[in-house]
Amino acid sequence: MRYSLLVTAGPDSPAAATALHMAEALLQRGHPLFRVFFYRQGVLLASRLPVVSDGEQDLCAEWRALVAQHQLDAVVCIGAALRRGILDADESRRHHRDADNLAPGFTLGGLGLWAEAVAESDRVLSFGA
Repeated sequence: MRYSLLVTAGPDSPAAATALHMAEALLQRGHPLFRVFFYRQGVLLASRLPVVSDGEQDLCAEWRALVAQHQLDAVVCIGAALRRGILDADESRRHHRDADNLAPGFTLGGLGLWAEAVAESDRVLSFGA
């Protein structure tokens, strides 16, 4: 059974932590994740520069580790990312910015990639508001 996840909850939402735990549980049980798509506030989870207070859970770091460990197809909605200041190197140059902050392992992409994930997956799970 192949799964895809839609994460619309940001780093400060319990739903983002639930999505992470669900992804971990699915992978532990041997279920492949076709794609994890980050949308709306969920794009903030793909930042390599999150600000986390002492004692707070760093969900961004945990997502980065999961994506790297399992080489997940982690796609960040480009429109939502740009509206929230999440840029890869190409978008940074295109918008004349002097830095990028998209974490390694994540890629920017359009909603067509989410539509493909829905079509190619047996189960789709959504986490967020």
